Amino acid sequence: MKAETQDVSAKTHKLSFVKWDVRAYALIIALAAIWAIFTILTDGAFLSDRNLSNLFRQMSVISVLAIGMVLVIVAAHIDLSVGSVAGLTGGVAAALHVWLGFNTAISIGAALLLGILIGLWQGWWVAYRMVPAFIVTLGGMLAFRGMLLAISQGQTIAPLSDSFKSIAQSYIPVSVGWG
Repeated sequence: MKAETQDVSAKTHKLSFVKWDVRAYALIIALAAIWAIFTILTDGAFLSDRNLSNLFRQMSVISVLAIGMVLVIVAAHIDLSVGSVAGLTGGVAAALHVWLGFNTAISIGAALLLGILIGLWQGWWVAYRMVPAFIVTLGGMLAFRGMLLAISQGQTIAPLSDSFKSIAQSYIPVSVGWG
């Protein structure tokens, strides 16, 4: 009986070494399945360098915002104004570039500085004045939307220079896309 128990435990030890937990890889499996389905349905166009560039470009802003939101959520707060801040800072960068003639680097630097100041301002209210983040960011969301509307006067800010557009509208080379 003791020999059988040792034999069974030796087999389970070997099996546990190659044990594969499907739950741990569920998102990767789902992503691979989605890629395969769309590649088949589009006759291979889904994995083309142009489409991958479009997908990366569309995901990049949301990814950066999501990374920042993780820090807020880990601190047990919520930020409702993140989209409005992104819109306001982008609008300020475009307005500085098109209407005031600043170069691309200065326009983007000013937009980043504005985003930092907004974050510090809202963080001060939450951390030092103990106002709930929900309230601060809800008010901020409405204020920043209004500021963007006031700055842009409801108009499209265009035309942007090629250097400014290349940040978000360039395509990666084919080799990088496949890599």
